[in-house]
Amino acid sequence: MTGRPRKCPRCGSERIAGILYGLPALSEELRLALETGSVVLGGCEVTGNDPRWRCLGCSYEMGRPRGASGASLGDDDLA
Repeated sequence: MTGRPRKCPRCGSERIAGILYGLPALSEELRLALETGSVVLGGCEVTGNDPRWRCLGCSYEMGRPRGASGASLGDDDLA
């Protein structure tokens, strides 16, 4: 997956937020991104198979890296 999906494959919502991992310093820019829903926090533990995007309508997560089998995990329904 290369960019932000246009809509959620599960519910059709166009409200898709990027997921930010780690322990970010709260800046004014981050605060605004969180308030507007362009970013959500994903937690501090990073596994290497973490989704990049979350639907704000139904919380479906998408944009996982390709698995060992080469199958894309969580992206197969994206239009």
